[in-house]
Amino acid sequence: MYDWNALWHIHDNYRTGYVRPEADINLLADELQGKLVKTARDARDLAVYDTGDDYTLLRHDNGLQMLRLPKRHLFDIGVRLVTADEGQALALPYLEVLVDNLATGEEAAWRAEVHCNEAGELSINGETLSPDTPPAMQFALSFNAEPRFAAALQEAWQEAAEHVTLDAAAWFNAEALEHAPEDAPLDARVQQMCDRYAEIIRREQALLSRRFSDAELHLVAEVLRGVHFDSAESCRGLWLAVEVRILHDELDHKYKVDGEALLEKLRALGYTQEVALIEALSPVQH
Repeated sequence: MYDWNALWHIHDNYRTGYVRPEADINLLADELQGKLVKTARDARDLAVYDTGDDYTLLRHDNGLQMLRLPKRHLFDIGVRLVTADEGQALALPYLEVLVDNLATGEEAAWRAEVHCNEAGELSINGETLSPDTPPAMQFALSFNAEPRFAAALQEAWQEAAEHVTLDAAAWFNAEALEHAPEDAPLDARVQQMCDRYAEIIRREQALLSRRFSDAELHLVAEVLRGVHFDSAESCRGLWLAVEVRILHDELDHKYKVDGEALLEKLRALGYTQEVALIEALSPVQH
């Protein structure tokens, strides 16, 4: 369920000594008024009890040590920009923040459309997006008002903000460029979007060149020779096209690459990264 050893070390400042250091840590269910959910396999392993609102961890470490972890603190937060239709009644792109707590059985989602004004500034609900401060969000969770949750939400946003804003900027620039007249001279605003889009793509391509081997890039390039992306929204799910060619044509054998590892790399790409890969490897259209 959890990486108990990691939780033990992360919360080392919250451990306390146990009053019976000679106790068998696998036989304390009655004493702790809980249920043993993980048995200690040896003298250096952890035993974990479900004690109602908490998990209680015990381990022999310079005496018998105990750690109580409130279940309401064991949440995960995911932040992403959604750029393809997933059945939500929202215009693309939109920001999605998912919160999940396996221990309490709670989960919640917050979504809001991202907008871009004429100056290229991104906003949500009229609030300019800031890399330092998450947009105002409300969740129906028992721990919504916890300072620990607010701090974790701030940290999750700061970790994701750069890619979220880059992805959103690339999406809006690509959309605007798609609808710009092909033969008309570029005005200053469209030229600015072109320059910004090109810079975003160059930056991501430089990073991606270190993530993928030459053989993997050649494989993806072969797939892209048979795939056409009609809109900014459609530039998602490249891994699906690659998976089909690996399964049907065994391109992983042809290029001597680990197909599963390549698919995992492709699935992990953000929108900007995926567009950058498509831009770099797609054949030139005449």
